[in-house]
Amino acid sequence: MKRKLGIACLCVMLFSCCFAASDRLVVACWNVENLFDTEDDPLNEGDDGYTPRGWMRWTEARYALKRQHLADVIARMRPDILGLTEIENRRVLEDLVRTLKERHGYEMPHVLHRDGDEKRGIDVAILSKHAAVSTNWIRSVSGQREVLIGEFIIGGRALTLLVNHWKSQLGKKDASDEIRRAEALTVRAYLDGRLASDPAAALMVAGDFNDFPSSPILKDAAGFATEERRVLGDRSGRLLYNLTGTLPEDRRGTYYYAPKQQWNTLDGIMVSRGMLAEADPGAPWGVLRGSYEIFKSDEQCDKDGRPLPFRRVRNKRVGDVYYTGYSDHFPVRVTLYAR
Repeated sequence: MKRKLGIACLCVMLFSCCFAASDRLVVACWNVENLFDTEDDPLNEGDDGYTPRGWMRWTEARYALKRQHLADVIARMRPDILGLTEIENRRVLEDLVRTLKERHGYEMPHVLHRDGDEKRGIDVAILSKHAAVSTNWIRSVSGQREVLIGEFIIGGRALTLLVNHWKSQLGKKDASDEIRRAEALTVRAYLDGRLASDPAAALMVAGDFNDFPSSPILKDAAGFATEERRVLGDRSGRLLYNLTGTLPEDRRGTYYYAPKQQWNTLDGIMVSRGMLAEADPGAPWGVLRGSYEIFKSDEQCDKDGRPLPFRRVRNKRVGDVYYTGYSDHFPVRVTLYAR
């Protein structure tokens, strides 16, 4: 009798553990600042600076240290699904997965990536604990980064994540704005199609948007609102909630632009209306209130609390300086709960 009770208790414990593991889901996204290997790809001029003889003096030792630093942060964030931007190729992703496992015992075995034709040779990607059931890419402007769409079914509940890295603001403002607007409209068209067929779909749009939450490109063209009431009150159901709106304005910075000594909110996560607690009908996954954050630790910051980059910097006063930090962007993350 005792043996039967013991087996029954063990089964209950295993069931509880499995349920707990699928009841919560951490989704994060991070611009990891030029994760390149040290090999020169003759088909990719964008990697020329990231070789031992290139501008960055990108040696195997520096590449290994960069991976170790990224793995340290990822292990602390403990994401189930992680969107990444500024990735050179699949090799660096597999190297990062291996470093994460060897250094921390943290496994993210599923890699979503393909080589694009972006001019700097950088792509977007997803690392995940869960296998995707579908993977797609969309792009609106040739020579720019693609949008990666990963679809998952976890614990019987569907979730779609779009990972973005929109055009930077370098160059002429009108030209860069136009490209980002085209990227926003392309994402918007995809979202409209999905929501038209399933208004309660759990859709997340994450990444580095290279624009501000208040910009017309994010607010109007893409339909990302920072006001939860506005999203809940939108009868069309089209608006997504920009989770940056959950943070006080003085705690929204993900990137520090040194020339203007200005904090910018370039990175974020947006969620479809159905993922909000008050939404009816609700999506299969909901946003755990208060869980969205810009993830940073003391090690990731310089003495003034700014992101500590990993790169060589030209300095006329003291000579070239090599920073061996983490990334010039802070990652963002949010916890979801199963409904």
